[in-house]
Amino acid sequence: MVSLVYDHTGLIISLLGIVLVLRSDILEKQSRRFFLWIFIILIAYALSDAISWITYEKVGREWMLASKISLFLASVFSGALIPLLTGFMLYSSGEEKAFRNRIFQMILAVFAVYLILLIYAQFSTAIYYYDESNTYHRGPWYPVLLVLPILMLILNIWLLWSKRNRLYKKNKAVFASCILLPVISMMIQMLFYGVNIIILGVSISAFIMLTNVINENRKQYYMQQEENVKLKTEILLNQIQPHFLFNTLGTISHLCTDAPEAKKAIGLFSRYLRGNIDVLSNEMLIPFDKEIDHARMYLELEKLRFGDSLQVSWDLQCTDFMIPSLTLQPLVENAVRYGVRGNADGCGTVRIQSRDRGDHYEISVFDSGPGFYPDHTQWSVKRSHIGIDNVKERLRVVCNGEFRIQFIPRLGATATIILPKEKKA
Repeated sequence: MVSLVYDHTGLIISLLGIVLVLRSDILEKQSRRFFLWIFIILIAYALSDAISWITYEKVGREWMLASKISLFLASVFSGALIPLLTGFMLYSSGEEKAFRNRIFQMILAVFAVYLILLIYAQFSTAIYYYDESNTYHRGPWYPVLLVLPILMLILNIWLLWSKRNRLYKKNKAVFASCILLPVISMMIQMLFYGVNIIILGVSISAFIMLTNVINENRKQYYMQQEENVKLKTEILLNQIQPHFLFNTLGTISHLCTDAPEAKKAIGLFSRYLRGNIDVLSNEMLIPFDKEIDHARMYLELEKLRFGDSLQVSWDLQCTDFMIPSLTLQPLVENAVRYGVRGNADGCGTVRIQSRDRGDHYEISVFDSGPGFYPDHTQWSVKRSHIGIDNVKERLRVVCNGEFRIQFIPRLGATATIILPKEKKA
């Protein structure tokens, strides 16, 4: 029977919906509760309707009673879905207390009349009835039973229109489909007896709405995470108090009249620190030359510290391109700290090179260290290689770039940045 196929399909969709709700860790408490209820009611609706078709035309008082009870429950469950949708629409628009909304109160009033008519139908032949052969018949008042749910859905359309400025564009489209699909299903059922596709239409609508809410919540979650990162950066900048810090460094440098190396180190550190603070709030690409200057300042400071034990070479065949800020310097820092300084004698070389590979630019940082940092040292446990992880993420998000690292035991490591070129139109 066609209606049983629709019932089974709706049942499967509803079960998948419940699994998705239970497995999703991004749904907020109120949304999770709503979707659990809507899919539980849909399952009960599908089962009740399926029983009414299974028992249909089976002769006997018990079969007739089963048909009447299952049809009654199916009708109650189908109607109850509409106020549930209304409540969730109000919640999505930011209205915490749905019962105070006038349209919601009207929908509840119509639903109460609908329930009264359903109860009345059990004792009358005016709306629908079963004859002695357990055959279902529609009475003269049957259209009223479908008009009332349609009226509730029309009120939902009114509510959707009134809340249109408080809902996301995509949410408005989803809520509209959740209203229109059941209306179309009811009209088809009214015109063609025996074709009950309401359960299928509502199940599909609910599943679409669930996936949309999950996607929206996920989007909001990542946006919130990004905002948290920005907030932490702002707090850090406020705590640093850059003007006071730079003025203090300038004062110390001025006092170092008899220590030129110390004065040079303070000047380099001040410029290096200023460069770091400037790029903390810069989410855009910067010229590669600027990133090189930042790395050079770091290396000059390290040269002052370690002297000739640290050798640096540059092989830059191309510099006329853009790169995310603070991506080269962390790699150079790792090459010094865990490459060169990882050697037994603390000596070694860092080489930075850049190449134009046709469809992408390639920047490599080589060190002549032991060739096994950072994953094979205790540093990886304590620090979780935060610098490299940040480089990977910035490259991926800002310019769809890649990061690769190659370790060769006793020969060193090479960290490589791949920057795809923009395709010309």
